[in-house]
Amino acid sequence: MVLDHQGGPNHKNNFCNSPIMLNKSKSAYIKNLSFYYINHFSKFIKPGSKKIGFSKFSDKIELTAFKNPDNSVIIVLLNKNDFNVEYNLKINEQIFHDNLDSHAIVTFKIIQ
Repeated sequence: MVLDHQGGPNHKNNFCNSPIMLNKSKSAYIKNLSFYYINHFSKFIKPGSKKIGFSKFSDKIELTAFKNPDNSVIIVLLNKNDFNVEYNLKINEQIFHDNLDSHAIVTFKIIQ
């Protein structure tokens, strides 16, 4: 979870990135993008959640869905493109239409 400014130490003795990195003097830290993604997912997807099936009709948006122990459904959309993507999200008989900005992540929580 935390590495030094070079990206180590680790078990392979190579350098890599981590969610949190210490600066060179070890007096402060830097939160990388992966830290915010982990924070985002853990805010909505609770321990004991189960991944659930979904369908999608485009490769322009990444999607995943989970059912929490309280029966709420979490749907996460990620746009990895350099352009905005318009989309429709259908849940049962309801359709939600929106635009997902480039490199944005959005989460829906459906309470049942």
